[in-house]
Amino acid sequence: MTPVYRAALGSDFDRLHPNLQWRYGIDSTSGVAQIMTGLLESVYVTPTLPPPVVWFYGKRNAIPSKTSRMLPFRAGNYCYRDELGRECLAVLRTFGYSSGDRGLNSVLVDGRDGFVDYLGDGPELLFPIEPKVTRAGELLLESGPARWLRGPKLAPRGPLVATMKYIEGWDEQHQRFRCDATVRNPVLGEIMHYRGWFTAVDKPCQTSDIPDEAWPYKLIDRET
Repeated sequence: MTPVYRAALGSDFDRLHPNLQWRYGIDSTSGVAQIMTGLLESVYVTPTLPPPVVWFYGKRNAIPSKTSRMLPFRAGNYCYRDELGRECLAVLRTFGYSSGDRGLNSVLVDGRDGFVDYLGDGPELLFPIEPKVTRAGELLLESGPARWLRGPKLAPRGPLVATMKYIEGWDEQHQRFRCDATVRNPVLGEIMHYRGWFTAVDKPCQTSDIPDEAWPYKLIDRET
């Protein structure tokens, strides 16, 4: 099978830094998972979000639960094909808050009409993703407006719009990866971010070894 990022980027995949090509070169036939450990130097959730919204999406592993700094961070990348035959890359992130671990989970899908990121355990949100490679060989992901996956099929407008930007690169000096994720709203500004560094290793992983959390509670075929 073709890894989701190679399918989405096409020939531009080969312009990624070699370590990012390794990171994102696994697919559902590789028989490996990738395990990341590191430190998030900054995690931010805007105080303008109503507490019930933060609680709801935080419980469903769709946003960080609170602002903090210098958080231990670990994550796992797991590849599989879903029941619709789509190649998927599940990313299970764990933020090590002093009050206890909290998750931020997503599933990237090589969809029928493009690249899609399902966020949260439900999943709760859908981000259409435009992947690019920077001149420095970094992976850049920019999204269109998020779609809610609960209730009517409506695209948020105006103050309800949320867009995502993620950039990941290789830090040659420290021999580790750096990541920077931001979600913004045209009225509220920055809704959330996390940024920091991590290292990564492959480990053997068959389909039966993939954690249950890598599969959303519901199979969603909607991609727009």
